[in-house]
Amino acid sequence: MKHTAQSLARQFCLGAYVNAVDALLWHDTFDYMASLKDDSVFQKKQIASLWAQYGGDLRAKIKDDALVLKVLKRALPGAHGDGYTVYRGESWFLFDNDQIGFCWTTSEDIATTYAKGLNAVESGGVLLKCYAPPEAILAIENNVFICDPTYLLRLSTLALFPKL
Repeated sequence: MKHTAQSLARQFCLGAYVNAVDALLWHDTFDYMASLKDDSVFQKKQIASLWAQYGGDLRAKIKDDALVLKVLKRALPGAHGDGYTVYRGESWFLFDNDQIGFCWTTSEDIATTYAKGLNAVESGGVLLKCYAPPEAILAIENNVFICDPTYLLRLSTLALFPKL
């Protein structure tokens, strides 16, 4: 099946992830979704689940955090209640270029695993800690806090790990 930005957007809006699609088409799809007039097309809980699992892959394909954030703000359910202290294992390269990712956890151990492992492959890893006030939290899915990095407070570096 040949995908278009519209057909891929329909699947994403229902919470379905299509992996075998060109990165440029994913960028075009997010451009298309950012321009939609009606937020009711987004199945927000399903998209939160999709993003918690595949968001890193999508972010790497799209390579435009501002565009991703624009869509996520509309496509995710948000959270109500308290803020949280959250952690993230980030690649040193992305951290150094002010490109902090969207997925965080309340578990320092889980974040450390990412900082030492998957996110340390290309440039080394960094363990981050910050406070996510309620307005920063776009969704919470299985202890994955999908956050707007621009609202995170008191960001600190807890540890650095070598390149794998």
